[in-house]
Amino acid sequence: PFLLLDLESALVHIGRGDVVEQLREAMIERWTYDENADAAYLYLQTPDSADEAPGETVSVYDELGINLDSDSQGRLTGMEILEGKAIIAQLEESTAA
Repeated sequence: PFLLLDLESALVHIGRGDVVEQLREAMIERWTYDENADAAYLYLQTPDSADEAPGETVSVYDELGINLDSDSQGRLTGMEILEGKAIIAQLEESTAA
């Protein structure tokens, strides 16, 4: 929850409030962690997006170290969290439940 609030605020600050509602409804499909890069990637569930071409990346790197990926229809498909080690314990806990 804390991450979502910070992310929403940062997106509004950079003029991308249009992404906030999608974040609120996003469901994590799966996630990966690259220990060498200390980066977590969250794959988000999107209906029928498997055949969609990649869209844009919205970066809130300066504020939070996060990049959001979307498909060509503007639907969020993933979230890269740099310095992701801090969130790994929460992800492992939520998937173990």
